[in-house]
Amino acid sequence: MWLKIGRDNAVEISDDVFDSILRLYPEECLFDRPLLKEARDQGHISYNVLLSECESICLPWQIFFLNVVNLKKELDSIERQRKDKFKNTSFAKRKGSGDITSKRIIDRLIRLQAFVESDNYYTNNILVSSFKGKTLTEQVNLISEYFEIDIKKFRSKNKGDALEYLISQISKKNVNISRGVLKGGVLPESPTLANVYRNTSGFVLQSEKVPYIFLPDEINPDDVAGRRIYTLIYLLACVGLDQYDFYIESQQSASMLKKKGGVKNLHDIVTAFLLPFSVTDALRGKVVSATIRDNLANDYKLTPTAVLTTLLRRQIITFRVYESLLPPKFVKKPTPSKPMNRISPVNAANKFCGSISTESINRSLRVKGITNVPAQYLLFGRPRHKDFKSYCQKNGL
Repeated sequence: MWLKIGRDNAVEISDDVFDSILRLYPEECLFDRPLLKEARDQGHISYNVLLSECESICLPWQIFFLNVVNLKKELDSIERQRKDKFKNTSFAKRKGSGDITSKRIIDRLIRLQAFVESDNYYTNNILVSSFKGKTLTEQVNLISEYFEIDIKKFRSKNKGDALEYLISQISKKNVNISRGVLKGGVLPESPTLANVYRNTSGFVLQSEKVPYIFLPDEINPDDVAGRRIYTLIYLLACVGLDQYDFYIESQQSASMLKKKGGVKNLHDIVTAFLLPFSVTDALRGKVVSATIRDNLANDYKLTPTAVLTTLLRRQIITFRVYESLLPPKFVKKPTPSKPMNRISPVNAANKFCGSISTESINRSLRVKGITNVPAQYLLFGRPRHKDFKSYCQKNGL
């Protein structure tokens, strides 16, 4: 394939390199992008089209000029990092809330995590593996004590504010929380990609120093605040157990990719923290109604479905009662006049990267430990000079 400048063939791009790059994120179907498909069919691409497409799909245009050997080294390195972060040799089987997990999101967070840990600012996080060998009561208490969570304060808030309180407390203890945003330019945007992001479940990138938690948050319309709270505590438990091969299915049940067992322990940790046994034991032998279900969901910051699952597992209700009380599946009403998740690029970068990432980038920028363009790749996934200027102004850089 030739890179054209005007009408002239300027540089030859290996077809194998071109195809390998477009296979980097197979779930995004980059081969189907009209301009890239046309270039592949015709055997040439203009310089302006290449730059424009790379801007849209958040890839550095320079990568297309690597030779086959050097590109293979880069791609092999990316794949090794992915597998290492999940301790799973079958990484490609990792599921989201549907059938896909965005490898782009995973790769972005891997790079952020590597940057944060590169300056040795953080020491080992004592949360990692700290749940092993402890009783359920000890595990639940450890969450409250280590993160200094005031349970009464947490329960007094509405679910949205309760989630923000948890995120604030957890981030103070060197656990970075990245949140999915659909708009704002930190991820490529298209209907196909939006579907990929919506199918991406929460996950953890392992680390001895700064574990990274990804919350689907705004990219998934099914992820209401109660579900996000459940997911956040669930993923904290994964860090405490040093187990990173779990994923959460659409009905908020947990599954494992490889090993068997352990799912019940994770669910018990989450629900014992959020919904005490003393509360559900008081319902034993009583009729549980939809009103009771909803009151428990509101008071203890769970979804109605999670409440019912907890009551079923604790043998407070039968499976027949569980089925009769399941709420209808949440369907988000379309709002064409108000684009979903409209957010400024600066706020989107802060939310997606997480507070620990942004603090580390800011700290490095202040001492000239990173230059502007690499910082933009970390924050936005690509150079965005105008947005970066706004980011620097907002953060006093």
